[in-house]
Amino acid sequence: MRVLVLTTAASWTPSVRLAITLGAELAARGDIVTVACLSQGVLERATEATFPRLAVRGITGQGGLARIRSARGIVAALRPDAVLVQSENDALLAAMATGRRGGVVRRWCVGEDALDARPAARTWRTRLAGSCAHLTSWGRDPIAVSWPGPPPRAARTGTRSSESVPTALWIVPPVEHDERTAVALRAAARLVGRHPSLRIVLLGDLATLQSTRVHAASLGLSAFVQVASIDTLLMADEVEAAAVWVTADGDEGAIATIAAMQRGIPVVVPAALACSSLVASRITGFVTSDADLSAVVAELARLISDRHEFEVMGDAASARALRLHDWQRFVDDAADVLSRASGTRIPSAAIRPTLTSA
Repeated sequence: MRVLVLTTAASWTPSVRLAITLGAELAARGDIVTVACLSQGVLERATEATFPRLAVRGITGQGGLARIRSARGIVAALRPDAVLVQSENDALLAAMATGRRGGVVRRWCVGEDALDARPAARTWRTRLAGSCAHLTSWGRDPIAVSWPGPPPRAARTGTRSSESVPTALWIVPPVEHDERTAVALRAAARLVGRHPSLRIVLLGDLATLQSTRVHAASLGLSAFVQVASIDTLLMADEVEAAAVWVTADGDEGAIATIAAMQRGIPVVVPAALACSSLVASRITGFVTSDADLSAVVAELARLISDRHEFEVMGDAASARALRLHDWQRFVDDAADVLSRASGTRIPSAAIRPTLTSA
């Protein structure tokens, strides 16, 4: 099957990386995959550096019409059976470039508005896209999100129960500082009073976290706060943290939540976030509200002090991530949706055969 992953996003976010990593996995399984992104942009350079064996085509032009012409040229040259996109604007661009020559699959990001259950949504862009091409929705209900986890961890030994819990709280904030992140920082300030050696690690880009760092300083946390790349969580085999507190919403929050759970780390998620359903409260982590901040601080303080409870909750988190958001099953689902969207049920090397009873 020939697949085109198309995006006009300007940033190398976890959400965009998910789609391109999915494309790389499909290619590794035997499908013919190409990524189309803005020419000479951040994504083009990042994709070529991260996946050097993945074919990349640049979408040229500054305006909408110029990009449509460029995308049509890419589609005419590649003749994809299906195009994978992740936004309404990209769905329209792909549909106008593809026409009836192939299917367009729009993966809905976590938390994106999807109130109606029809294949076509209500906005004029999606209606127009549906009139131009065979448009398929994926990930509206249930959500479609995963992340390639680390290699399977070695079996725990009996001596590990005597080790101490890492005295670190990792926070995954959104680009714009918000009240949910402020609550996490207030909780961290209280935890410092109980565990003076606590490290608070903000995961993200240093430039975009300035407001969050200023707020942390106002709480007297400057000496405890560090900033690290989100890759410290997404790409690591092991994570040295007692818990990961996720305040970013959408795909970013969901991917960070799954990545932490895969590595056996309890996750704290505000109840208002769309990704809160990924966490089983008090089993794999904590789903919080502003009203129970003191209770969560007490739970985290106890978690840091109790290696056994930390391991039990971490094991439950990794088991839940494997059961509900396994990466290989996510790729299987994507391959199936893309194949069906092509309109002719194109065989895909990425769809693994399953045994059925006679």
